[in-house]
Amino acid sequence: MGAPKFKILKKGGFTLLEVMIALSIVAGVIITVLVSLNYQLGIVNDNRDIVIATILGKKMVGKTELSAPTEKKKGDFGSAFPQFSWELNLEDTQFKTLKRMDMKVLWGKGREVSIASYKIKK
Repeated sequence: MGAPKFKILKKGGFTLLEVMIALSIVAGVIITVLVSLNYQLGIVNDNRDIVIATILGKKMVGKTELSAPTEKKKGDFGSAFPQFSWELNLEDTQFKTLKRMDMKVLWGKGREVSIASYKIKK
């Protein structure tokens, strides 16, 4: 009797190490995509707030130009936009008949949009 003959079977497939490496690569890609998506959503929210603040400020400037504004005013935009508030400051310019009107729309921690316009005193 001779030495036993073993047949080496070659089966197709992946080893556990190859599967683990592939899963770690996929996990890294998914984490990168999620972080990027979160960052982009933050930028979209910031831009939305800036656009809303600019529109609200322009509306308030239009309302204020129709009335006779005092030197300083503050207020909010009611229940429709509770996170936004506004400040109006009327300043003299180097010309006696011209006033500078600064409208600031504020929200969040130190976020603001400023709109400057000029008004002729009557």
